[in-house]
Amino acid sequence: MEHHYAGQLEVAKKGYAGIVDPVAYVNDRYHGHWTIKTEKRIEGVPALLQKAFNGGKNNCTLTSMTAVFRYYRDQGYDQIPEDVFEIQQDAREIALAHQFKDEKGTPPTRIATIVTKLWTYYGYDGRGSSRYLWKWSTFERELAADRPFILNMANGFYKNHSVTGIGYIIFRKPGFPDVILLEVLDNRSRDIRYIDFNEFNFWGSITRVHPPKLDVQAK
Repeated sequence: MEHHYAGQLEVAKKGYAGIVDPVAYVNDRYHGHWTIKTEKRIEGVPALLQKAFNGGKNNCTLTSMTAVFRYYRDQGYDQIPEDVFEIQQDAREIALAHQFKDEKGTPPTRIATIVTKLWTYYGYDGRGSSRYLWKWSTFERELAADRPFILNMANGFYKNHSVTGIGYIIFRKPGFPDVILLEVLDNRSRDIRYIDFNEFNFWGSITRVHPPKLDVQAK
């Protein structure tokens, strides 16, 4: 008996995530004849593995944070270290003062504060902000502006786990609502994974990482 859709990891068991082949998945789950309407991907966000860092079992949020800040290093924010291990350690030290624990991870309500503190630590007036209720436009706005974000999920395939949002693919089929797949780096694999936004009805939070304008010099 099959426990997953085509293009989806078997362990996903017909849930909202674990999608590795978006075309195969959409055509299987939504009964064929879909075409790509539009797509977007933020290039240059590193695919990091949380197991490579201290506290690898529960540091997914800090790993996503590290990936986002390393991306901004390449966008001209050169006060941010080049070494991802240094960024991770900086984020970890701040997180430890904001209820992060190796055995439990990062409380979702503290992610935005840690992001803001990390920007300050590097001498920038950037900030983080989290939302716990959202529409697709919340995600689309960040991706259109080339701002990768941290998505924390409370249940399902990514229960109590954070991933890095980097893009989307929207599929269309005459007479049917569009199907939206969110592209993520999930800190468990270096490959891009996809989340079915149409099945995305669960608790979680999106933390947006707002960089300062580049003409604002480091303090």
